[in-house]
Amino acid sequence: MQILFSGPTYCAPILQTFKNQCVRDQGKSVYNILLILTDGEINDMPATKRAIVDLSYEACSIIIVGIGNENFANMHELDSDHKALTDDQGRQADRDIV
Repeated sequence: MQILFSGPTYCAPILQTFKNQCVRDQGKSVYNILLILTDGEINDMPATKRAIVDLSYEACSIIIVGIGNENFANMHELDSDHKALTDDQGRQADRDIV
């Protein structure tokens, strides 16, 4: 079986939908996890980073699984294990959720 990815890849709309779910669950004992399967390319990186910074204040985590042999530099940047993720507006993530 072969899976073909096509682009462009816009993550921010998916992350916004995920955030809406997290906000609806606020006050309940719910922790949300989003699984993203990707070829590594992101065509809306600034908006994606803004969405992840917003989500860092919610009860959630994002798991990213890279598929294929593409460039995963964007995924490493979002992972932010060694430095807190900062968006294009200078806002820093509350915690590492990726």
